[in-house]
Amino acid sequence: MMNDTELREELRAFYQEGGRQNGPCRDAEQTASYTRMLEEFQSVTAAHPEYSALRMRKETYRIITDHFRPVIFRNTPFYFEAGINGGWGNYPGKNWLQNHFREKIFRQEIPAKDLERFHARQNQKYILCCGPYVDAIHHLPPVTRILEDGFRSVYEEALAALPRCENAEEREFVETALAGLEAVRTIQRKFARRAEELLTSGKRSRRETRFLRMIADSAKRCPWEPPETFYEGLNTFWFLREIPALLDGLSAFSIGHPDAMLIDLYRKDLAEGRLTGEEASELIRQFLLIADCHYDSFSLVHEYCDHELEIPLTLGGCDGDGKEICNELTFEFLKAHRECNLVFPKLHCRYSERSSSGYLRFIAEDLHNGRGVYSLFNDDAVIRSLTRQGKTLREARRYLCTGCWDGFVDSVENVDTANYFSLARILEATLYPDPEQEKEAQISFERIDRCTTFEEVRDTIYRNILHLLRTVLNDYTKYGALYSRISPHPTYSACLEGCLASRKDESEGGSKYKQRVIVLAFLANLIDSLSAIKTLCFERKTCTLQELLTAVRNNWKDAEALRSAVLSAPYWGDDSETTTSLARFFLDGILRDTGDLKNERGGPYTFSIWIYREYRYWGERMRALPDGRFDGDTLSQALNPSHFRNREEITTTLNALGRLDSGKFLSTNTNLTFDREHTTPELLEAVFRTFAAKGLPLLQPNCCSREELLDAQKHPEKHPNLIVKVCGFSARFVALEPEWQEEILKRKRY
Repeated sequence: MMNDTELREELRAFYQEGGRQNGPCRDAEQTASYTRMLEEFQSVTAAHPEYSALRMRKETYRIITDHFRPVIFRNTPFYFEAGINGGWGNYPGKNWLQNHFREKIFRQEIPAKDLERFHARQNQKYILCCGPYVDAIHHLPPVTRILEDGFRSVYEEALAALPRCENAEEREFVETALAGLEAVRTIQRKFARRAEELLTSGKRSRRETRFLRMIADSAKRCPWEPPETFYEGLNTFWFLREIPALLDGLSAFSIGHPDAMLIDLYRKDLAEGRLTGEEASELIRQFLLIADCHYDSFSLVHEYCDHELEIPLTLGGCDGDGKEICNELTFEFLKAHRECNLVFPKLHCRYSERSSSGYLRFIAEDLHNGRGVYSLFNDDAVIRSLTRQGKTLREARRYLCTGCWDGFVDSVENVDTANYFSLARILEATLYPDPEQEKEAQISFERIDRCTTFEEVRDTIYRNILHLLRTVLNDYTKYGALYSRISPHPTYSACLEGCLASRKDESEGGSKYKQRVIVLAFLANLIDSLSAIKTLCFERKTCTLQELLTAVRNNWKDAEALRSAVLSAPYWGDDSETTTSLARFFLDGILRDTGDLKNERGGPYTFSIWIYREYRYWGERMRALPDGRFDGDTLSQALNPSHFRNREEITTTLNALGRLDSGKFLSTNTNLTFDREHTTPELLEAVFRTFAAKGLPLLQPNCCSREELLDAQKHPEKHPNLIVKVCGFSARFVALEPEWQEEILKRKRY
């Protein structure tokens, strides 16, 4: 077994200080190199203000290649590091091209009032869009294409596309892509040359010499040529996360599906004697440690609970023929992750109701031992959703788990998922009229105070939701289209099916698929509020609508009895017909009444139900609602019932959530916490299978005891390895701020 202490120390010394995961690396020479790049960028644009974004992108390829400084670690043979954390780090010049052209083109193309409208809606917590207008952050590496063919085949396809160009714009795209692909080859070879230099300079250990020889030999050919060994395949995953991100200013978020994509190389290496089992285990541990050491997961982080690293790893599931993937590599990665005591990479484990017991039992036992590092993707549900969106069955079966809760097909599409839309915020705005805010956000909501039937209340709120949603999506379509002139990424686009055939950048709609995902947030708060109004005001006649609204607007002051009556009404998660029909009414209506809209790339808008940390941060900004929330309380998580309402056992909860047709959405996310004192690994495995049988796409489970969590607050030194799933990411419980620890403690436990 390798001693990974030296590698951990080396990586931690290179990456960001303390708990920061998105700052520049600590290598002074690397930072100086990016500063020189930025200075040259600025010099070129000052000299050539007429350059388009594509023309300037071509210049950036040259500048980056000239100044690129390969980073080679002493204690691992993986070569990939550009010092930018896959584009997530705030290195000099990362978004410089985008910022330069965005400011210029936004000023020319977007009326000031429209841009003010977008920012007002974000500031007022109606929407979140990591753009603006598009999700400019998340990008899925073209893993399948490069593993199968290498960058050389993409380059040859680009050369063949040149004669087919029909205008100057198409030719500029293809020529720029060719320049970017040449930059990939040059950067790859710089790693080889640097390894050769290190081999001839100074005295090195036998282990370090072996690693440098591996780099020097491999980097001469791979991934320009496809990988020929298990080691090269693993390295290609990291290379694809880092180098295209550097060249095209992207933020990439996947390091592949090794037990599906590399099993043949692994077995061939072992059979032909190129690799021993011990050497394979060492490579796997090093591969995983690189992800975990991008920041110190033991450190307390104060910035937006920033324990997140967008480094997901996919395991398990099925292959393109539908056969289960549960092999020796699956367990090698699972065991290495556990033995190394890692938080990252995120373990996104694909499975189904029929998965092997050994696979699910391993996960269940690990979870039961306090390692909340798993996200479980139900293949049957995710694949059904992807085929409904137009993917072929074979494509859908090979989906990659990405980000926090997405499943996409690499090499045929990019992703655009960080677009949140708050159902609860519109309800709040309906209840608390604020003419000044409405003026800033350029939206006017109908009121419900004078409604005389529940249907009037329900339909008024639905119209408010639909009205804002359609105006938001129209803006995304209209102004998101500008990004093809602001931040094209031709090297990345060339690797996606369709872009070279159409001679268009992915941002212009060149790829085979071009969906865009809108997140419908805080469903339970909306449904529970409507259920309370229906039950108390129109069925039980407990109070009038105005009396209920008055109590809500007074933050339930002197209305304890009325609030108790609210809490006795049906709620999302109780499996009642009232809440199920309400959920279907709103969700089916939104899908139906936005189906005519196309996004900025010409594809459809699809929807999901999940939420990131906003369930707490946005909730702190929101006033009381008819569901029984007080001012500032957290909002509901994803598809979950609200924790403060939920009184049901796990069977009822799963039955309730399973009433929705999840296949209509890209995904829905459910976060469930199990009490360790009242469950076993066997029971957890049964829950996993039931969850899948109900057709639910994604489960993010925790398993811990309240007593352990309380003791960890008092004696953190005794519980350094207690890991909890916060939302789309995991963290060591003792490294969370007290406010987040309390939020974990308040969750419903089954």
